[in-house]
Amino acid sequence: DRQPQGAETMNHRFLIAILSLFGLIAAGQLTGAELAKGNACPDLGGVPACYLVFGAYGLIFVSALMTGWLRHVLFLASWLPVFALALIASGLDLAAGPVCPRAFAVVPQCFLSLALAVAIVWVWILGLRSWQRARPLRS
Repeated sequence: DRQPQGAETMNHRFLIAILSLFGLIAAGQLTGAELAKGNACPDLGGVPACYLVFGAYGLIFVSALMTGWLRHVLFLASWLPVFALALIASGLDLAAGPVCPRAFAVVPQCFLSLALAVAIVWVWILGLRSWQRARPLRS
């Protein structure tokens, strides 16, 4: 009495979509502040980092709605920049002082983004493992 193949990962994909929405909302608020004031996010080669993070969280959300192998490619292509930016920015914030905008006037948002990126990839890996266990053995 197994569920149809892929149904096991549906809950994981739903959770990834929800988590990525948190990232989209936070990055969207920073993007709005950047558009209004022009100094809400650090620049990366002339492009505000919050624009990149907003787009990447959006693509993570889209990948959670997709089916097929291409969703994994899109997920990794969008998750890796979010993770790398959050990791590097967190390191810089710890080493060089305030680099990241603050959430609640205290917590660097790059720390929150790093925690969110780790949670998202953890759910993605659990979904992959669940899918592999549900696949019928080939003889």
